[in-house]
Amino acid sequence: MLFRQSDKKNSDGALRKLTSRGPRIHSVPAILRGRQFHGGFELGGATYELIYAPAVASVVGRRLQLQGRLTVKDSRGQTRTRERVRATLVGTQGGIGAAPPRRQEHTTVASATPQLPEVESTGATSFCGVMYIHFEPLAGGALGVAADLRRVQLNARLAPVNDSERALQGAYSWVIDALYGQKPDASAAAVEIAELNKLLRAG
Repeated sequence: MLFRQSDKKNSDGALRKLTSRGPRIHSVPAILRGRQFHGGFELGGATYELIYAPAVASVVGRRLQLQGRLTVKDSRGQTRTRERVRATLVGTQGGIGAAPPRRQEHTTVASATPQLPEVESTGATSFCGVMYIHFEPLAGGALGVAADLRRVQLNARLAPVNDSERALQGAYSWVIDALYGQKPDASAAAVEIAELNKLLRAG
């Protein structure tokens, strides 16, 4: 499970509207904890925590798009939040180790179609280990960051430590299967998006 797409949709027009100040933040490493992606970065000797909490998933232009709360906390403990921040999936990397459990319909489909040799990146054991997500252009000043945040990529690792995180990893994986697999399936994608949204809304 590996793909990478170029992403130029939010380029020129939207980016020109945001002033460019300070150094540019290109990417932020993060890991899924609960339903949120927790990450951080350093800038000018200061550390920042970043939390992205997707609230809803949808398909926009045949791509997975998330929307949710983005929170940035600086080294002095000041927190700034933006709601309904869009983030678009532009690439993935396959996972290693035990695959998350598949629902019955996935098991049925997998067994009904010819299989490639069973390795960690194909067949019923295929799943997503990392998602590369591009945020919409962000204003650094509004988030308390003296940097250019117009094109930030979140390198979101899926390394579940409990059942709820494993369920989310599975849901993200099956959405990616349906949207970006060898035979994209819009109907299957709609079903998987609905399942993912149930998990994102879970208390």
